[in-house]
Amino acid sequence: MNKNHHSEAIILIRQHYNEAILNRNVAGICSFFTDDYHVITARGDQYHGLDLQHDRWQAAFQADPIMIYRRRTRELRLSALLGGAEELGNWVGKYSADQKVVIVSGVYSAKWQKQADGLWLIQSEVFTLLKSRTYER
Repeated sequence: MNKNHHSEAIILIRQHYNEAILNRNVAGICSFFTDDYHVITARGDQYHGLDLQHDRWQAAFQADPIMIYRRRTRELRLSALLGGAEELGNWVGKYSADQKVVIVSGVYSAKWQKQADGLWLIQSEVFTLLKSRTYER
């Protein structure tokens, strides 16, 4: 598989990840992570491990019926040496808080790791909040 095919595979997986979030499919979301997945949220909280991610997503969806996030790839760089890739992109989200709707957006960086079976999975993500708006419900 050449570099373009790897890039296309990662971008397609990102699209499926977005669809899993849209469909509130926790198992689907977590299927794109390595077992040692690590995230730094836009609030600066850090979480490590696949089981914890499953619990976090499930609790968030149960607590907030309007919560949704979407990521869009802006740049993708592949490393042929170690089977890794860096994805830089923009994200947007919507959630409810204190009877209000909050719209947030920012940038992210994701570290992808190619698995022994050839599948690309996300090993870590870092989200940075750049904008936030609150609306009355």
